[in-house]
Amino acid sequence: MIKALRYAFLSAGILFFCGVIAAQDGHPRLFLREGEEKALMANIRQDDTWSRMHDAIVAECAVIDTLPLCERVIKGPRMHAVSCEVLRRVLFLSYAYRMEGLETCAARAEKEMLHAAGFIDWNPSHFLDVAEMSTALAIGYDWLYGYLPQASRDSIRTALATKGLEPALDPAYADRFVHTSNWGQVCNGGMAVASIALLTEEPEKAQAILDRSRANILIPMKAEYPPEGCFPEGFGYWAFGTQYNILFLDALWKYFGRDAINEYLAVPGFIESGNYSQQLITPSLQTFGYSDNSTRIYLEPAVMWFNAIRPDPKMYYWQKALFEKFDLTKSYVKTIKNRLIPFMVIWGAGTGNGPAVHLSAPERPQGNFYAGHGTNDICVMRTGWDTDDAYLGFKAGKVRNPHGHMDVGSFYYEYKGVRWSLDLGSDDYGKVQVHGIGLFDMWAGSDRWTKLTKYNNFAHSTTYPEGVYQEIRALCSIVADEASMTASSDITGLYPKKIKKLERAVRLDGVSARIEDRISCEDNPVTMVWNMTTEAVEMNRKGSRIILTAKGGEQLELSVSSKLAFTARLVPARPENKFEGQNEGISFLRLTYTVPTWTDYRFTVNLKPLY
Repeated sequence: MIKALRYAFLSAGILFFCGVIAAQDGHPRLFLREGEEKALMANIRQDDTWSRMHDAIVAECAVIDTLPLCERVIKGPRMHAVSCEVLRRVLFLSYAYRMEGLETCAARAEKEMLHAAGFIDWNPSHFLDVAEMSTALAIGYDWLYGYLPQASRDSIRTALATKGLEPALDPAYADRFVHTSNWGQVCNGGMAVASIALLTEEPEKAQAILDRSRANILIPMKAEYPPEGCFPEGFGYWAFGTQYNILFLDALWKYFGRDAINEYLAVPGFIESGNYSQQLITPSLQTFGYSDNSTRIYLEPAVMWFNAIRPDPKMYYWQKALFEKFDLTKSYVKTIKNRLIPFMVIWGAGTGNGPAVHLSAPERPQGNFYAGHGTNDICVMRTGWDTDDAYLGFKAGKVRNPHGHMDVGSFYYEYKGVRWSLDLGSDDYGKVQVHGIGLFDMWAGSDRWTKLTKYNNFAHSTTYPEGVYQEIRALCSIVADEASMTASSDITGLYPKKIKKLERAVRLDGVSARIEDRISCEDNPVTMVWNMTTEAVEMNRKGSRIILTAKGGEQLELSVSSKLAFTARLVPARPENKFEGQNEGISFLRLTYTVPTWTDYRFTVNLKPLY
């Protein structure tokens, strides 16, 4: 204990100057302190939604108990799916034990942890795997401390120290902790949680990691969130990185006191990113999933924690609708496979960190326009916040961002649940990489752009000179005007050797959308492709008018206004490689036209729903 205090005071952690003295060294010490269960359960039972979510988590524990133990399976370079599943199981089971006293759940969690502790390692070459596995065993060790026999405690603690803390201190993996991307948040956040769990048992290793995490986690925070919380990696990676950032902050808060996190809360855009994440949820309860993100969406515990810091009932408006969409009385698949859902209840129903959220009655947001700026500017416009409203998303920014695509100038458009323009997202990393594809080589001419379908501009709802890839370093900003519901971007820099000037402007006019390209070239004519990735299954053209039909029979009219003649094709979005996702039900609408030299032209497409 004396040694632990000495390291704490001598470290660079001035935030802990009074927190260490006040810290309680017993277990449990992470997230849900001893004695908080009763008040939390009382809050849960006062709200129907929290009650149903709690019951679903406990019910899922019975399902987990029927599953075989997780094995050390490497997929491509990753063991990540295994670490995530161990975390899900241990967190669910430990929560059920803490809240309901179910010893069968504690016993199964003990088996999961001991089995994972016996792995030869936790795959430190892909350090996200270590961070998530360390988080899993740290929570189980801490929350089940009073239940576990001494032999199990010793085995789990030893595994955390030798397969978690020691690799984290190995210089070979030091670069994982200075990433500006979500990696920096997950690696620093996960290992900080493990360090706090072992701070009195392994004081030297734990304090060294905790001190580093407290300094280094500011690197991605200051790179990703300012000025307004528009996270450059998109919705899914916002959730991944931000959630681990919050686990880090909540662990500090619970162990050292609120003052320990003030520096982090002051980072511009961090708390505001909760609004950013909500803006990316579309009326059909999918996402404007640009970059390496899918349209899949889950409940997000992070917004509940943000609400504890700065109460705003509008921030979690969609969470109630998502909960109802997944209907936990019939299927656990969508939500209960989200490994961190117990934190949704802990932070949302209230444990003393902030006010209890009444998720059964969220407050409807008022604004229909959002512009976010940073290295990946976006703009979102909508007609309202009901599931039948229209939604138009527009993306600028640059290609060479973490998890970036050649999607600058792309747009997302849906109305009454039909995604007329969408993003294909990304492929399963492991399935792609086992075929020798250099998936994360972001430089021009790499496999990512030339050998895969979903990543280059030919597969996005943008415009480009035929056969020309986007320039990866060009930075394109958005100029947005809420009064006219428009947004525009000068995207000339994407094609510097082909185009003299290219601007794209989008507008939401009622439920209709307008996409206008202003273009000119110099010495040589340029053949341009206007592409829209769509769920439409049929196309009919009459002159400048195109009718698209969706699978459900809904129709969209595209009226093209231009002095330039164009051709139109609707082609399946199938990739050449069988190991890529086959994009079933998705097509590319390609309008092709040629721009003569030395003249400015406009190519405008108006999208009008006919239903």
